[in-house]
Amino acid sequence: MMSARDAQDFDVQAAAGEPPLVAATPIVYATLPADAAPTAASGTRTNVVNHDIPPSLSRHPTSVRQCQHCGAANVMTSTRTYPGPETFLACFILLLVFWPACWMPLVVDAAKRTDHMCTRCGGVVGHVKPLSDCCVERR
Repeated sequence: MMSARDAQDFDVQAAAGEPPLVAATPIVYATLPADAAPTAASGTRTNVVNHDIPPSLSRHPTSVRQCQHCGAANVMTSTRTYPGPETFLACFILLLVFWPACWMPLVVDAAKRTDHMCTRCGGVVGHVKPLSDCCVERR
């Protein structure tokens, strides 16, 4: 703790024009969007929830609250996994590094793109990018 003598020394040093002992960092506040600004009547902030964002998707079929295309509620998705540009890039890198293993990304689902589609209308509800779930520990 700081004693009264130390506090007086600090005040004297700061008043004499010397640099302060403790540097303060300025706080920068982000501006709020128009819908999240406090209202004059209630003085509280309103929370905006976007229901169009799908939940975190995996490589397996899952249930989504609502399809963005047909509006069906609580729909199970079907999945389609296929190689994309990232998969072929990984094949090329493995070709340069260790050519006997260059085919591995073509058979590993984590190196491919997975699309989740609505079972009612067939529209794409969301996707999982290649290598996005690689080296992730699930609980």
